[in-house]
Amino acid sequence: MSWLKRHATLMWPLAVLTILALVAVVRLGPGWANRPLASPQAGAHGVATAGPDALATARRISQLQGEAGRTREQLAAVQTETSRRRERIVTLDEVLVTGSLADCPSFLKDDTTVRALQKIIREASESVGTPADGQDRLNTAATIARQRLRQKLESLRDQLQQDLGRLDSQAEALRQRLRLQTEELDLLERQIHRQSRSRTLDRSANPA
Repeated sequence: MSWLKRHATLMWPLAVLTILALVAVVRLGPGWANRPLASPQAGAHGVATAGPDALATARRISQLQGEAGRTREQLAAVQTETSRRRERIVTLDEVLVTGSLADCPSFLKDDTTVRALQKIIREASESVGTPADGQDRLNTAATIARQRLRQKLESLRDQLQQDLGRLDSQAEALRQRLRLQTEELDLLERQIHRQSRSRTLDRSANPA
């Protein structure tokens, strides 16, 4: 009897494993018998799985795609800001060359200093019937206002040009980063393609 008990004890796990194997066959369907042999990177149950290198490569590709997307967004923002500053420089150059200091560019409408100086200039040019001494004071104030306004606009233009240099350097650094990210992505994607093709060839050469 003791022998039978020991035999039953040994047979029970074997029966469980047999049942589990049958369930796996049913779930895998009729194509299971023709599946390729497990690769050296097969899982514990003989089902081919991606190895740690392939998983690490896939994670790196996903990470790089996210980083490249953020780099493109940053580059687009820098390029937009660069265009805006170039347009302002062109506008300021036109005002300074033509001497139309009383015409306020749209991006300076909220600058109280610019508006105050322009008001003085307009009052002097629009004054009619003002006594001579009063007109002289207005003209003197307008001359000083023009000088100060010109200095302010020239300083602003110089600052915008400095900003352009900084933005151009930033854009070039972002373009370089994007190139490196794209090159690494291409390299990893080719690597994944080679691994996939190699697995396909292995299955063809070693049919079940």
